[in-house]
This record gives sequence, structure tokens and C-alpha cells, in this order.
Amino acid sequence: MGGKVGSLDFMANPAKPLEVKRALGNPGKRPLPDVSGTVSLSAGRVEPHQPLDWAGMLLWNRVFNAGQTWISPQSDVELLLLVCKQLDRQIVLERQFVEKPDDYHVHRQLLDLESAIVKNLGLLGLTVDARSKLGLAEIKAETKMEQLRKRQQEREQVVVIDSGK
Repeated sequence: MGGKVGSLDFMANPAKPLEVKRALGNPGKRPLPDVSGTVSLSAGRVEPHQPLDWAGMLLWNRVFNAGQTWISPQSDVELLLLVCKQLDRQIVLERQFVEKPDDYHVHRQLLDLESAIVKNLGLLGLTVDARSKLGLAEIKAETKMEQLRKRQQEREQVVVIDSGK
């Protein structure tokens, strides 16, 4: 079904989430699981159960502010904590890389860690691609015609200046 690029496995056509299928009215007309059998996620903020440095804590706060509609404080906190720790490690590795820019091992570790961070952010639904698969964002390039219309509307806007009299 899928393919292989380098050392990465990928699915050519990844499955749509059930939420997206339901929102679209089940276009494939295949039977979907009963809604009563699904588990609702509880929302809310929790504090990390392990210490984080400034970069990890910054991500932790951002996630609960930006992703609170789909990030579960019960089931997603372990992966979120892992990504936050990875960010803290990234800061340490970047300092080492600045000190020793010719050290291949530090450079390789940094590249591998950055790749893992991006993957895990996607698993949490915090990348553009992941949000579009969750049905939370629509990726659409602005066509040339839309750009021209937008510029024309901006030019046609009338600015009213109140003279205060």
C-alpha cells in the first residue's frame, strides 16, 4: 500500500479521521462506528509532572492555549512531555554545536532530534498537515485571481477622517 523514501515509510493515501468523515456526511457511504461507542476527550490544562526547562515549558503553555480543543490532559500529556523534553535537549545540543561546529556526532544528533520533534508535533496535531487531517484547518493556496480581487478591494476602501468639528 505505502511506499518507502529513504528510511521513511509513508502511506500514499492516509486514512481520513472519523471526525472528518462524519463532518463531510460520510461521502464513502461505508459504515462508521456508532458515536455512542466513542470516548469523549476531556479538556483542561494540567501541569507537567516532570520538570521542564524554559523551551519545554514554553511549548507546554502554547499547546494548552492553541490545541486545547483536541489535546487531552489524560491521554496526550506523555507525548507532549516527551516533545517538551526534546525541545529542552535541542537547546543543549544547539549550544554544543555552536561551540564545536565541526563535530559530526553533535550535528547528527541535532538533525535526528529535530526530525523527531517535527514527527511528534504532527502526532499531537500541531503541524499544518496534521491539523488539516484532523479537519481543523484547510490548506488552500490563494489563486492569482483571488490576489487581484483582494488588492482591488483594498484600493477601493474609503478612509474617513473625522475633523472633529
